[in-house]
Amino acid sequence: MLVPVPEVQRCWGRFLLLQPDKNGNVHRHRFIKDDIFNRQLVQQIPVTEDGLVTFQTYCSAVYWLSNSSIETKLGGLYQTLACSSLNKDSLELLLQALYPKESQGGVNQLSSLLMWEMDTKNQGFIDEDQFITWMKKLPQETLTALLHFSVIPHELRASSPQIPQRDLTTAQDSRKVTDNQLLKIAVEMSRQRRDWKLLANNLGFLETDSQTFERKHLEVQNQIVEMLQVWRSAAGQQDPVHVLQTALRDSGNTDINNEVFHLSF
Repeated sequence: MLVPVPEVQRCWGRFLLLQPDKNGNVHRHRFIKDDIFNRQLVQQIPVTEDGLVTFQTYCSAVYWLSNSSIETKLGGLYQTLACSSLNKDSLELLLQALYPKESQGGVNQLSSLLMWEMDTKNQGFIDEDQFITWMKKLPQETLTALLHFSVIPHELRASSPQIPQRDLTTAQDSRKVTDNQLLKIAVEMSRQRRDWKLLANNLGFLETDSQTFERKHLEVQNQIVEMLQVWRSAAGQQDPVHVLQTALRDSGNTDINNEVFHLSF
């Protein structure tokens, strides 16, 4: 799966606000707020043995929230709310958190009503299918609005100015990335043992994509070359030089960027 570069850059900017460590990871507790729904949502995020969230994981989660179908999102919402099972007791806990000013009697009545409406099989709990079926009875516009999530808010897309392209060696080639430039990047990153996967992340690739390149090629240089070639082919009508320069700088390779594109400051 190839995540669009602008969305990866947006994710990276938000991820940096969480103050990742020197390896680019963030401890899961940084995502937790004093909110039961937030805590249960954070528990769904895969972490390393040390409880760390990688940028790849963060980016994948955000992309999932943005691009999954309504039914898939509802399934994820159920798993987040239910944890083990969604019975009357757990439903009351959720309702108390959602309506903190409501009396215990009011919460009890509401939970009983929801159980009666959703648990059509009289199981004593609400299963995932029942939850999804009931939620889909809501007006389509309401449901879509509730579940909508955009990596880049619409107002930012609308107001974002076009970033002017730097003048490179030849005007007619200023928007093209050549094979020689890709090869030079790969050679330098391999020689200096740079973290090419971080560059791949900034270009929209996920960890699984990087693993595919590793399986296909033994030499790191060849892994980087293919990654860059695949990215260039998928770049379409974007401004590839600007995108690649930004990705190089954001992944700690400003020196290589300057050398490859003959920039001086």
